[in-house]
Amino acid sequence: MTDDHAPAAEKLKQLLIDAAPLIEEYTAAVCPDCADLCCRQKHGLYRERDILYLRGSGMPVPPRDGTRPMEGPCEAMGAAGCVQPRWLRPFKCTWYFCEPLLAALNDGPQKKARRLSAIMQEMIDLYDALPGHEARKESGGDAREPRE
Repeated sequence: MTDDHAPAAEKLKQLLIDAAPLIEEYTAAVCPDCADLCCRQKHGLYRERDILYLRGSGMPVPPRDGTRPMEGPCEAMGAAGCVQPRWLRPFKCTWYFCEPLLAALNDGPQKKARRLSAIMQEMIDLYDALPGHEARKESGGDAREPRE
């Protein structure tokens, strides 16, 4: 990421920090009882734009253990959830909401859900503005989720 993208990276980082308590309120209620863990090693890998975002924020990319089974639990998964702050995780770890999380969001206070949805959309827009998005945009895909 070039220096002209650093402001977008910093804004994205701040949104991730701001959204963390809202998201973690839902994950704390839903994830501990889940029988099918979403947080697998393959999902916790940094993609090109994750790396660009981290570098634009002046952060090194955390190393990943290439020997871990891709279908196994993510190496960042601790006893009480992810051990990394949300702003340091691959973006997929923030925007992906499984069916039980979506149900909790829909069944909970709608003012809070709308606030989180607005923050998430702003994050997705910033993430999609990072370099590499235009080539993916031309190849199609679901416009509602960020391009990987």
